[in-house]
Amino acid sequence: MNKDDIDKAINALDKAKGEWYRERTSFPVDFSDIRRWAIGVYWPESPPKIFVNQDYAKKTRWGKIIAPREFNPFAWPVTANESNGGLDIGLIPHLRSMAGGTNDIYGTQIYIGNVITERSRVSEYKLTNTRLGQTLFVINESEWVNQDKELVRTRFSTGVRY
Repeated sequence: MNKDDIDKAINALDKAKGEWYRERTSFPVDFSDIRRWAIGVYWPESPPKIFVNQDYAKKTRWGKIIAPREFNPFAWPVTANESNGGLDIGLIPHLRSMAGGTNDIYGTQIYIGNVITERSRVSEYKLTNTRLGQTLFVINESEWVNQDKELVRTRFSTGVRY
Protein backbone atom coordinates (compact mmCIF):
# COMPACT_ATOMS: atom_id res chain seq x y z
CA MET A 1 0.00 0.00 0.00
CA ASN A 2 1.25 3.46 -0.73
CA LYS A 3 0.92 6.32 1.76
CA ASP A 4 -2.14 7.82 0.00
CA ASP A 5 -3.96 4.47 0.12
CA ILE A 6 -3.09 4.08 3.79
CA ASP A 7 -4.31 7.60 4.59
CA LYS A 8 -7.59 7.04 2.68
CA ALA A 9 -8.17 3.72 4.43
CA ILE A 10 -7.45 5.06 7.91
CA ASN A 11 -9.63 8.13 7.28
CA ALA A 12 -12.55 5.93 6.12
CA LEU A 13 -12.09 3.60 9.10
CA ASP A 14 -11.88 6.46 11.64
CA LYS A 15 -15.18 7.84 10.33
CA ALA A 16 -16.88 4.44 10.24
CA LYS A 17 -15.63 2.83 13.47
CA GLY A 18 -18.54 2.02 15.76
CA GLU A 19 -21.16 3.49 13.41
CA TRP A 20 -23.73 1.17 11.87
CA TYR A 21 -23.22 1.70 8.15
CA ARG A 22 -25.47 -0.80 6.45
CA GLU A 23 -28.90 -2.18 7.19
CA ARG A 24 -30.91 -4.65 5.18
CA THR A 25 -33.97 -6.74 5.87
CA SER A 26 -34.66 -10.25 4.60
CA PHE A 27 -37.81 -11.58 3.09
CA PRO A 28 -39.90 -13.62 5.57
CA VAL A 29 -38.26 -17.01 6.04
CA ASP A 30 -40.29 -19.75 4.39
CA PHE A 31 -40.38 -23.49 5.12
CA SER A 32 -39.12 -24.10 1.59
CA ASP A 33 -36.09 -21.82 2.24
CA ILE A 34 -35.12 -23.82 5.33
CA ARG A 35 -35.79 -27.19 3.68
CA ARG A 36 -33.73 -26.39 0.59
CA TRP A 37 -30.88 -24.94 2.65
CA ALA A 38 -30.78 -28.04 4.87
CA ILE A 39 -30.83 -30.37 1.86
CA GLY A 40 -27.94 -28.44 0.31
CA VAL A 41 -25.89 -28.38 3.51
CA TYR A 42 -26.30 -32.06 4.33
CA TRP A 43 -26.20 -33.44 0.77
CA PRO A 44 -25.78 -36.30 -0.12
CA GLU A 45 -27.03 -37.35 3.33
CA SER A 46 -30.56 -36.58 4.46
CA PRO A 47 -30.88 -33.46 6.62
CA PRO A 48 -31.91 -33.77 10.27
CA LYS A 49 -35.70 -33.99 10.66
CA ILE A 50 -35.86 -30.78 12.74
CA PHE A 51 -35.24 -28.85 9.51
CA VAL A 52 -37.61 -30.68 7.17
CA ASN A 53 -40.33 -32.61 9.01
CA GLN A 54 -43.04 -30.54 10.68
CA ASP A 55 -44.61 -33.47 12.55
CA TYR A 56 -41.23 -34.39 14.02
CA ALA A 57 -40.40 -30.75 14.84
CA LYS A 58 -43.62 -30.35 16.87
CA LYS A 59 -42.28 -32.97 19.33
CA THR A 60 -38.95 -31.18 19.92
CA ARG A 61 -38.14 -28.53 22.53
CA TRP A 62 -38.68 -25.85 19.88
CA GLY A 63 -42.08 -27.19 18.91
CA LYS A 64 -41.61 -26.24 15.27
CA ILE A 65 -39.20 -26.25 12.33
CA ILE A 66 -35.94 -24.36 12.94
CA ALA A 67 -33.32 -23.26 10.44
CA PRO A 68 -29.79 -24.67 10.53
CA ARG A 69 -27.41 -22.32 12.36
CA GLU A 70 -25.55 -21.57 9.12
CA PHE A 71 -28.79 -20.63 7.33
CA ASN A 72 -28.52 -17.31 5.53
CA PRO A 73 -31.77 -15.41 4.87
CA PHE A 74 -29.76 -13.01 2.70
CA ALA A 75 -28.70 -15.70 0.21
CA TRP A 76 -31.56 -14.40 -1.93
CA PRO A 77 -31.28 -10.82 -3.19
CA VAL A 78 -32.68 -8.08 -0.99
CA THR A 79 -32.26 -4.35 -1.35
CA ALA A 80 -29.92 -2.64 1.11
CA ASN A 81 -31.18 0.51 2.77
CA GLU A 82 -29.26 3.08 0.74
CA SER A 83 -29.74 5.84 3.32
CA ASN A 84 -27.37 4.10 5.75
CA GLY A 85 -24.39 4.62 3.46
CA GLY A 86 -21.54 2.20 3.22
CA LEU A 87 -17.89 1.79 3.99
CA ASP A 88 -15.91 2.48 0.86
CA ILE A 89 -12.51 1.13 1.94
CA GLY A 90 -12.92 -1.78 -0.47
CA LEU A 91 -13.11 0.67 -3.36
CA ILE A 92 -9.63 2.14 -2.81
CA PRO A 93 -7.56 1.34 -5.91
CA HIS A 94 -4.52 -0.92 -5.61
CA LEU A 95 -5.62 -2.33 -2.27
CA ARG A 96 -5.45 -6.12 -2.32
CA SER A 97 -7.63 -7.97 0.12
CA MET A 98 -8.31 -11.41 1.50
CA ALA A 99 -10.57 -12.94 4.10
CA GLY A 100 -9.00 -13.40 7.50
CA GLY A 101 -11.71 -15.58 9.08
CA THR A 102 -14.99 -15.25 10.94
CA ASN A 103 -16.30 -15.88 14.43
CA ASP A 104 -20.04 -16.33 15.02
CA ILE A 105 -21.97 -15.95 18.26
CA TYR A 106 -25.49 -17.35 18.06
CA GLY A 107 -28.61 -16.23 19.87
CA THR A 108 -32.16 -17.35 19.21
CA GLN A 109 -33.11 -19.77 16.45
CA ILE A 110 -34.52 -18.72 13.08
CA TYR A 111 -38.08 -19.95 12.53
CA ILE A 112 -40.51 -19.97 9.63
CA GLY A 113 -41.98 -16.48 9.24
CA ASN A 114 -39.03 -14.66 10.82
CA VAL A 115 -37.87 -11.45 9.17
CA ILE A 116 -34.19 -10.83 9.84
CA THR A 117 -32.57 -7.41 9.88
CA GLU A 118 -28.81 -7.12 9.52
CA ARG A 119 -26.63 -4.15 10.30
CA SER A 120 -22.84 -3.86 10.15
CA ARG A 121 -20.06 -1.73 11.55
CA VAL A 122 -16.31 -1.59 11.87
CA SER A 123 -15.46 -3.00 15.26
CA GLU A 124 -11.72 -2.38 15.22
CA TYR A 125 -8.75 -2.12 12.94
CA LYS A 126 -4.98 -2.32 13.11
CA LEU A 127 -2.28 -1.21 10.68
CA THR A 128 0.93 -3.19 11.02
CA ASN A 129 3.96 -4.35 9.06
CA THR A 130 3.92 -7.94 7.80
CA ARG A 131 5.94 -9.77 5.15
CA LEU A 132 3.39 -8.33 2.67
CA GLY A 133 4.38 -4.80 3.72
CA GLN A 134 1.94 -2.39 5.38
CA THR A 135 -1.10 -4.53 6.20
CA LEU A 136 -4.46 -3.41 7.47
CA PHE A 137 -6.56 -5.80 9.55
CA VAL A 138 -10.22 -4.75 9.82
CA ILE A 139 -12.75 -6.51 12.03
CA ASN A 140 -16.30 -5.95 10.85
CA GLU A 141 -19.23 -6.77 13.13
CA SER A 142 -22.56 -7.84 11.62
CA GLU A 143 -25.61 -8.23 13.80
CA TRP A 144 -28.80 -10.08 12.92
CA VAL A 145 -32.03 -9.56 14.85
CA ASN A 146 -35.49 -10.93 14.17
CA GLN A 147 -38.73 -8.96 13.95
CA ASP A 148 -39.02 -9.11 17.76
CA LYS A 149 -35.55 -7.51 18.13
CA GLU A 150 -34.13 -10.78 19.49
CA LEU A 151 -30.46 -11.33 18.66
CA VAL A 152 -30.06 -14.15 16.14
CA ARG A 153 -26.36 -13.90 15.36
CA THR A 154 -23.34 -11.66 15.69
CA ARG A 155 -20.51 -12.27 13.23
CA PHE A 156 -17.02 -10.83 13.50
CA SER A 157 -15.26 -10.99 10.11
CA THR A 158 -11.61 -10.11 9.68
CA GLY A 159 -10.57 -8.53 6.42
CA VAL A 160 -6.90 -8.24 5.50
CA ARG A 161 -5.87 -5.47 3.11
CA TYR A 162 -2.37 -4.82 1.83
